Order: sequence, then structure tokens, then C-alpha cells
Amino acid sequence: MLSRIAEAMYWMGRHVERADTTARIVDTYLHLLPSGTWKQENQIVRELVESMGLAEGTPDDPDLLIRALVFDGERASSVAGALIAARDNARGVRDVVPMEVWECLNVTWHGLRTRSTSAAGPHTFLRWVAERSAMANGLIDQMMSHDEGWHFLNVGRSLERADMTVRLLASATQGTGTPWRALVTATGGFEPFVRYHGENMGRRSALEFVLLDRRFPRSVFRAMNAAELSLAELEAAGANSYGDPRRDPSSARRLIGRVRTGLEYRSGPELEDELTAVLTTLQRAVENAHVAVTKSFFRQGDAVTWANQSTLGALA
Repeated sequence: MLSRIAEAMYWMGRHVERADTTARIVDTYLHLLPSGTWKQENQIVRELVESMGLAEGTPDDPDLLIRALVFDGERASSVAGALIAARDNARGVRDVVPMEVWECLNVTWHGLRTRSTSAAGPHTFLRWVAERSAMANGLIDQMMSHDEGWHFLNVGRSLERADMTVRLLASATQGTGTPWRALVTATGGFEPFVRYHGENMGRRSALEFVLLDRRFPRSVFRAMNAAELSLAELEAAGANSYGDPRRDPSSARRLIGRVRTGLEYRSGPELEDELTAVLTTLQRAVENAHVAVTKSFFRQGDAVTWANQSTLGALA
């Protein structure tokens, strides 16, 4: 597999996950605000935006802020921008991805214009994005051979999922007053939480679920474990041939493995007592793993901040 194709698959996974997670988070937090109070009481969403690293370049006006985060196709960090970038990456590797995956992303791209200009509002649009992203991910997992291309995509998807969840947790622990139920809902985990833990949701139970749960696909532990397993498969397949052979293809796997092990054997009380340090370590590990993957398998490294980007875009 060419380095260019591996890179496109990695970014396709990240962009689809970015669109899905951002849509869930924004929709959940918009519902926190009572009807008619958005313009006066937008501090929760503003702090959320800042904690996710999206504050730079976003307007202060609440209506313009929502448009920038959701509908602005020129911003790769927006929901629409991430979907456009995912489709552009898929277009460049159409001979690798199944036709069903390409058609799903292409139809989604065509639907962005009519959906974003609809008078139905952001809630309807964000719900549609979540459904299209789920369809894309389902087709990717069920229709693609789980070969090297799929593993590169899965590494990108898993790192993005872990990063977004850690940023969401950071926003909930920095004085926003965000209800823990909203945090778990934003990760798509409210019903799984209630099924196993009941409706009594507090700080510790929410943290343990979102960070450590081994059954919930969107927990940080599951995301890190998935990335580690895919990197192990790439290493076993001799994927170091995609990049400079002098580079170490196992460096990203080691970074993720250390952090995943630390989560696996950490108790609930320890997690709560050391939360700030844990979140800082996790976020740094995701950033370093991205850099290690890029240096080992792709053409050049990129800094980890979302900005405007081209077809194979990067976190700039």
C-alpha cells in the first residue's frame, strides 16, 4: 500500500469521526439551554468550544458561532467541513474503499448544501449527520476487508474518538457546571449507561463509564485499545515499508499501550483523585501518537490542531 493511500485512509477515519462526535456534542449542549435563552446564556457552549480547541477564529455572536461549528464548509473543524474532507479523501482512494462506502460519503456530500440551508434548524441537521456518519462507519466495518487500509482508517477513527472524548471531559471539569448526564449523552452513551448502572448518574460513575468501560465502544479505553490492536496488525504486516525504514513503526503503539495499561488498572477513586493529570496524559498521548503514526507511515508530520485543510488535510 502506498503511503499516500494509507494517509488518506487514516484521515478519512478521523474526519468521519470528527463530524459524528462534533454533531453529537453540539446537539447535546444546545439542548442544555432553555428555549429563547441561547443569546443570553451561551457560556456553557463557549467554554466547551474553548476546551475542544475550536475557539480560535470562532465568532462571539451565538448564531454565527453555531454556523461556524456546524455549517461552515471552509472550516475542517466544523461538522460540514469534516464531512467534505472525508469525502475528498475517499475520492482519492476509490479503488481501495468499497463502492458502498464511497457512495455513502458522496451522497452525504451532495446532501450538505440542501440540509445546511434548510429552515429546520441545527438540531435536524445534526441528527442527520449522526445518522449518515453511523451509516458510513457501519459500511466501513461490514463491507471493507479488515486489511491494512482498514487498520489505518481504524487508527485514525480511534485516535479522534479518544481525543474528542478527553476534550469533552476536560470541559466538564473546568467549571462549566455541565450536567454529567449531558456529558454521557454527548458521547452517545446515555442508554448503555442506564442499562448497566441505572439512572443515578454522578461524577464518579460518569467518569468511570466514559473513560474505563470495556463494553461501551466510545469509551476512551476501548478507543485506545482499538488503535493499539490495529497498530499491532500494521506492525506485524511490515507496514514500516510505507515510510522511512529507519523510523520505528511501533513507537505509536508503545505510546498508546502505556496509556491504555494505565487506564485498565486504575480504580475509580484513583481516577477521580487524579483526573486532571489523567486527562492531560491522555491528550498528550493522542497527540504524540498522531505524530508518531505520521512520521512512521506517511510523508511528513503535522501539528495537531484543527484548521482549514485540503483533500488529505491535516491537523494544523
